[in-house]
Amino acid sequence: MVKLLMIADDFTGALDTGVQFAKRGICTQIFTKQKLEDADVRPETEVLVVDTESRPMEKAEAYEAVHEIAAWAVRRGVRIIFKKTDSALRGNIGIELQAVADTDRDETVFFMPGHPTIGRITENGTHYIEGKLLQDSVFGADPFEPVKKSYIPDIIADQSEIPVRCLRREEPIEICGADNCRVAVCDVTCTEDIDRRLEELKAQGRLKLLAGCAALADRLVEIIPFHYAKRKMFQKTDSLYVACGSLNQITREQVEYAVKECGFACRHLTMEQKLCPAYYETPEGKAFIGEIVKLCETEKKIVVDTFDGEEDIHEYRMIHGIPQADVRFLISESHGHIVKEIVDRRMDVTILMTGGDTLMGYMKLIGCTQLEPVCEIEPGVVVSMLVWNGYRQQVISKSGGFGTEDIMGRIAQKIVK
Repeated sequence: MVKLLMIADDFTGALDTGVQFAKRGICTQIFTKQKLEDADVRPETEVLVVDTESRPMEKAEAYEAVHEIAAWAVRRGVRIIFKKTDSALRGNIGIELQAVADTDRDETVFFMPGHPTIGRITENGTHYIEGKLLQDSVFGADPFEPVKKSYIPDIIADQSEIPVRCLRREEPIEICGADNCRVAVCDVTCTEDIDRRLEELKAQGRLKLLAGCAALADRLVEIIPFHYAKRKMFQKTDSLYVACGSLNQITREQVEYAVKECGFACRHLTMEQKLCPAYYETPEGKAFIGEIVKLCETEKKIVVDTFDGEEDIHEYRMIHGIPQADVRFLISESHGHIVKEIVDRRMDVTILMTGGDTLMGYMKLIGCTQLEPVCEIEPGVVVSMLVWNGYRQQVISKSGGFGTEDIMGRIAQKIVK
């Protein structure tokens, strides 16, 4: 019986949150399709995670995507709905919180956005990244989703007029409701702040509508009575292939470190190779994929990246009439063509994909809508099994703006035989 529904706006978010339950042996299913049938959900499933892919949507479309799946869960008696948000508050934060709130207008959505273990905290309603205001951090200059504000009620107000209240650490939840508050932004400066607030909500029977990132999911495991099975672990493979679809500066530094310090072989996709998926149907494209496959046969650690200067990308887009909004999806599809060929060869390789769109692009290409989370190999880096045409492929997903400089090397040390 499903006890908890989590709604994520991108695939990486769905995975890094869902794995908090799966890694403890709790039966968890993750779907990338929004219209679920009762038959899709196994009887033993207790945590259901749905990726709405709504982060790049227009706000009206994002509202419908989130509200539809939340209302579906309410009709089926799911008691707790958790809106997973990005720890850097990218995406349709305001309208998606409203979509969840509108499933029960008598309840408040308790929003705990902080992730203290990676330096992302909320204090007096303001969000900080490693001591900097969110707007002054690397996420303020994100190439696709720059966050230009740090005070969370202002971020919500950009999309929704829903009443919001900031709940400081020492303030009780009873004050929410007296002033028609429908979203309570809770301060999170340490993990204990999350624990105290969850215990308070549980004691007062208000553990119903929640929002936050993977840090909240990790603590929620201790609050809900689940059934536990044997935990699963990742498998070692002959090699590690990194499909780097992220354009984030943090990921660029990770790739540079992996090549210089950890011995990764590296290939860089040209503009045509990353922005024209049809290229891979040409003789040149097929030859290039053949080169990558041979590289996987001779090297233990490979990374294929998509970095270019913004001016270069802009010039290419203008010449070929490519909208800026399409860039991330074209990059994902191009990576998908390469990875599909590697997987078709049944090579003993683990695929690491950076950026939520990258793994999603691959799954769309092969027609897969469900993934089984296994464990975290590093904090926030998820190992999953993808079943396709009877073949089980181990994949790892990592958000583009996540992790330390040496993270790819550490993953390779654990994965490669």
